[in-house]
Amino acid sequence: MHNVIDRAIQINGSLGFSGDLPLEQMYRAARPARFYDGPDEVHRDSVARLILRDYAPPPGNVATEHIPTRRATARERFAELLAPTGD
Repeated sequence: MHNVIDRAIQINGSLGFSGDLPLEQMYRAARPARFYDGPDEVHRDSVARLILRDYAPPPGNVATEHIPTRRATARERFAELLAPTGD
């Protein structure tokens, strides 16, 4: 809501923030409305908890894309190919 009103004020120029249009009153009402139901961080945390509650952490609490862990696994898996040939 705030962004729409802000854009309308910009389109109307100085007339947009004068008392001649209802935009000035809308802007004053919309500005504190951002805080009525809590800051954005609270919403992000709530959504993240809802999404992640169905997931279990990976084994060892290390992300599956953790490069050092993947590198060590690859070295073990391909040890024969990585071994020096003796030439």
